[in-house]
Amino acid sequence: MNNLKISDVVFTVIDLETTGGVKPDHSIIEFSALKVRCGEIMDEFTSLVNPRQPISFFISQYTGITNEMVRHAPVIADLLPQLRQFIGSSVFVAHNLSFDLGFVNMELERHGYEPLENPALCTVRLARRLLPKTQRKNLGELAASFGIEIQNRHRAKGDALATVRVLTELINLAAVEHGAEHLQELLSLQYQPMRKFKREPRHIQKIRNHLLPKLPEKTGVYFFYSAKDELLYIGKSKNLKARVSSYFTHNAEKPDKVKELVSVLRRVEWQPTGSELEALLIESRLIKLHRPRYNTMLKRYKSYPFLRLTAHQFPRLETATEVQPDGAEYFGPFSSMEVVQDVLDVMNKNFLLRECSDVEFKKGRACVYADLHRCLAPCEPHRFTSTRYNEELARVRRFLSGQNAEIIDVLMEKMKRLADELRFEEAAELRGKIQSLRRVFYRQSDITASVNQNNLLILLPSENHSKSVKEFTILFVRFGRLVAQTKIFPETAEQLGSWVQGIYSAGETAPEQCRKEEIDEMQILSSWIYHNRETLSCLYIGAEQTLQEILAELSERLLKLTQSAAVSEETELAE
Repeated sequence: MNNLKISDVVFTVIDLETTGGVKPDHSIIEFSALKVRCGEIMDEFTSLVNPRQPISFFISQYTGITNEMVRHAPVIADLLPQLRQFIGSSVFVAHNLSFDLGFVNMELERHGYEPLENPALCTVRLARRLLPKTQRKNLGELAASFGIEIQNRHRAKGDALATVRVLTELINLAAVEHGAEHLQELLSLQYQPMRKFKREPRHIQKIRNHLLPKLPEKTGVYFFYSAKDELLYIGKSKNLKARVSSYFTHNAEKPDKVKELVSVLRRVEWQPTGSELEALLIESRLIKLHRPRYNTMLKRYKSYPFLRLTAHQFPRLETATEVQPDGAEYFGPFSSMEVVQDVLDVMNKNFLLRECSDVEFKKGRACVYADLHRCLAPCEPHRFTSTRYNEELARVRRFLSGQNAEIIDVLMEKMKRLADELRFEEAAELRGKIQSLRRVFYRQSDITASVNQNNLLILLPSENHSKSVKEFTILFVRFGRLVAQTKIFPETAEQLGSWVQGIYSAGETAPEQCRKEEIDEMQILSSWIYHNRETLSCLYIGAEQTLQEILAELSERLLKLTQSAAVSEETELAE
């Protein structure tokens, strides 16, 4: 397992709330376990726990968990079997690992189970080796340094969600600054001895004193050059000043690779962008174009799989590795072929599109799929209506667009039945497929329709947004590609009419083919929307919508975002 690439590793991020910090005198009152891969949450197991001992007034004030709340909650003995199965062979992750893992193992041993021996990762230890000494490492301040907002602080799920995002940032830093690509490298990094900061060369002092003060506190992309004008490294950040300055912090313990980079760079340039998404796209594009030697990630275009709804009279659903000009509808891109195969298998068993080959279909007689009630048998006109097939196609499109997740509920019930019947292997296999489906829905729910029908406005507070300045960033996505962006105030939303008309009503047709660069940027767009889903709103632009309808809905969405931001600000002030 330690030889796995980090992108293939499943982490289980766990946070506990307890009656106190001393074992064995205290007990767990709440836990949240989040299963994560590539920064995406695949599954969750969260529960209050009856500790069978009183919760002190201090703990209730600190966590918000009262004795009444846990009175009818399950006891830990009833939850441990599910928790052990949920964690499985994944990597156990916690912020302050010794506390959370210590309590879990204490309860396991107390109830007759073997302690966990999973690979374990402590985000506190990792942060101490990746971040400057001046950066405090408690979860609240660490999250704030990455621009992560913690909701429901000191509740298990709120802190676990924040730890997931902190883990993602630390993994990225480990990859960029240490070249950590495999699990073993990441696990070893947390235990590397702390090194003393060596006295810096004169050119570093010059950069710190004369260049860093000029950097803007804005989102953008930065570029490091050598004395011979070789482009050494490209990065992006929500705050250019803070990010670039972090390379030149006094007394910072820096990885050897970063020390080497800083020792050879002589010039820094930067390019402010209108949004974090634009910065992500520019960074990815330029790294692949220039391939700087200190960039270890994003140098190559990955191959992302799709699901294809063929252009036949009676379409079938199949996997594809690229978008071709064949008239088919393409849904994706998906993170891996394994996910696509899981989704396709579930859909073939729960929808009634034909699965047979063209050769088999032309024989004009029903095959085994019809006998298994997995097909409407369009090959036999006497038992089939095209209307029914079109209805099934509409169901498939809604499902793949994230608009109808009822099948997940059906599969969950089936998984529970299998578990009740002690058919655990089948239940586990089905659980894996449900996780794949959930990842699809989490990523697709704000990006509707097939690849070339993704036309939407993305609305989010701008970097200038505050209690007194209600400014928003508007991103225009046409045919799944980011094509423009601007900033507006809610009262000036109608001024976007010319933008909307020029972008969505110009009469242009969708591109027949997607280049690898465009597919890569679609994946970045999809991932960015997912990670920012709490703070943005997506307005789908349908072909049948009038300009007045679009602008009216835009104004309504901006009003809701304004109100939501106001509530968040009031909550922060209260805290």
